[in-house]
Amino acid sequence: MRYGQTIIDSVEIHNCSQTDTFKSALRFEGVSELWSSVSNSALHNGNAWGVYIKSAANILFKANVIFSFKPIGLGVLTSKNITIDGNVVGYVDKRFSFTGLRNLDDKEGSFSICAYFKGDKCSGISVINNIASGSPYSGFVVGVGYNCGEE
Repeated sequence: MRYGQTIIDSVEIHNCSQTDTFKSALRFEGVSELWSSVSNSALHNGNAWGVYIKSAANILFKANVIFSFKPIGLGVLTSKNITIDGNVVGYVDKRFSFTGLRNLDDKEGSFSICAYFKGDKCSGISVINNIASGSPYSGFVVGVGYNCGEE
């Protein structure tokens, strides 16, 4: 478990992320104590995921522009208390060297919320007022939710 807080506002992140990895331009992984936020920022032109949030909690991602990544613009995996509000994610393209099985589609998408891997468990995720554009597989993919009042 990691402790700390990150507050990013009005920042540009350009030409980051490593091809065919989960090493994204911006990554929150294993953080769960204090609230962190990313707002009014631009992330663009990377060779892998734009934003990767995994095993994390208490993150606000608001009013950002994310474009030109492969294969996911903004992804959340096994996390809780994440708010994604008022972002624009566009032009998410195929990977350079995806070598999947025959007849298997790669999952290119603007937003992948608790849906990239089967059985991904998330709670307290809020996705509101966002725009997805120019993704070959999907704009929004959201994993299995839970009934109101259950977590």
